[in-house]
Amino acid sequence: MADTVTEDRQAGEFDDEAERELRRGYIRPDFRVFQGALPAAVFFIANQFGPTQVAIALSFAISLWVFVKNPGHGVIRALSVLSFTIVTGSAIVALILDSDKAFVAQNLVGDFAIAAVCIGSVLLGRPMIGAIAREMVPGIQPVMPVGHTVFVRLTLINAAFNLGTGIVRIFMLGALSANAYLVLSRVVFLPLGILFFLLCYRWITQEAIRIWPADMPPPDEFRMRD
Repeated sequence: MADTVTEDRQAGEFDDEAERELRRGYIRPDFRVFQGALPAAVFFIANQFGPTQVAIALSFAISLWVFVKNPGHGVIRALSVLSFTIVTGSAIVALILDSDKAFVAQNLVGDFAIAAVCIGSVLLGRPMIGAIAREMVPGIQPVMPVGHTVFVRLTLINAAFNLGTGIVRIFMLGALSANAYLVLSRVVFLPLGILFFLLCYRWITQEAIRIWPADMPPPDEFRMRD
């Protein structure tokens, strides 16, 4: 009898640990995100060895290819359309002014645009990070509404980050050449961007695990660790 109780307890402990691990899970990375770096890389190389107008045209063509190749949907698609609109506007202005700096300034314009979207989305009760997270991981929708406090906090942090980044990039653009700005304006802030992504992942995952109903199966997007 004692052996049976012990075995049952051990089995129960194993099941509990397995379920906690399953709920903890992780989202498999989508390496298509690196396609976003192609337009900048093409511009950098073309602008180094040829006319600015050619570099702008080639970079815009790659941006168009990436935009068409990744149609997406929902809020992620809306942000993609916003980004491509900024790229298009920057390309037109840069070609008219024959200015490589006008073209590479697209990322600082994007900073202020995203900050405005973040603040506006919070005021409307639909924080941007919440909309993105629920779209990327539909399984959390039943337990984490788009206006959840965690999403509000992360969206406001993202707004502050983008405002600060945009301001710093203005000074960088004035002090550096177009190619130097193109590289440094991305490299300098890359670690902060990665840290923010990890912060989002940690806060959202922890909150989802904390409030997850015991009688509800975990989302399909969660996977057991190998």
